[in-house]
Amino acid sequence: MTDHEMHSESREIQTLYRPQVEQLGMELHYRSGGLEGQVDGDICRGRFQANLAGPYCLVIWHDIIFLREMSFSEYAMTDYACLTLDESPVSNPVPYGVQPFTMQKGNMVSLIQQAGSVTNRIPAGSRSRTRSICILPGYFMELENQWPGQVGGLFDAFGRPWPSNIAQSALTALSTFAPGRPGQTEFLIKAHIDLLMAMLAQASSALVQRHESSHDRDLVQQVKAHIQSHMDGDLSIDRIAQSLYVGRTRLCLAFRRQTGTSLARYIREQRMDRARRLLSSTTEDIARIGRRVGYTRPSSFSAAFTRETGIPPITWREQSKRIEQARCN
Repeated sequence: MTDHEMHSESREIQTLYRPQVEQLGMELHYRSGGLEGQVDGDICRGRFQANLAGPYCLVIWHDIIFLREMSFSEYAMTDYACLTLDESPVSNPVPYGVQPFTMQKGNMVSLIQQAGSVTNRIPAGSRSRTRSICILPGYFMELENQWPGQVGGLFDAFGRPWPSNIAQSALTALSTFAPGRPGQTEFLIKAHIDLLMAMLAQASSALVQRHESSHDRDLVQQVKAHIQSHMDGDLSIDRIAQSLYVGRTRLCLAFRRQTGTSLARYIREQRMDRARRLLSSTTEDIARIGRRVGYTRPSSFSAAFTRETGIPPITWREQSKRIEQARCN
């Protein structure tokens, strides 16, 4: 591999494979658009291939037989998403125990590899045969910059089970990556990955929306409880948002989605409902009732009540009394 080709890779990409092949005593050579290496030594024998798919994606294929027991270390400069098709013999111990992983379909798993070092003890005679897609955070950041709000939760989706059709598509994509296969150019490999990520983004978006819907319901219940317990205080939207540790816009959108009405309208209705009950069921001074529903000035309360009901508070109280007397007679 030339110096130019080596320096074209980021350090984050290089750490995904170079420390590993060095431990195996393997030399890599640039062939057919990718890196290839073979080893036949005292530690192990087998072959390795890595194909770059853009600045943030790497496809790795390897088939290694370990002749001696060894501690095999991997290192990552940053968290990254990984999809692996494990074609190792079933008698081999599963090598994913160090990091939480998700079984997707058959012998394919996804996981979010944490930054730092991971060491696995490999017994003598073990055979490791896998195909993996490694995707750095820069890939997801680039998508989010290009399509803001449309690819939320895509990185986190590698830690959850996928819909069956997407898992099958991922399995098919991984199965097409094989050493020496003609036409495995960076462009075509990246096209496979981009298509898979588009499908996953669509499914992930639906999951995020369902999560947000559930979160919205909880938030609206908190808002309603807050309004009922602070009726005589500051019920400005900014104050409610601050009390519930949520942004004003997020609060208003969630409330409208769940109730079909604006939060400001709901607050006015709740204040007037309580005012009507107090006017009908108590003999309290109207100014005091106004204060109990959040109006410090009697004139403001009277004006708001009249706009809402069509009559002043004193008239409402008188009419309520007449109706109650008529019931008793």
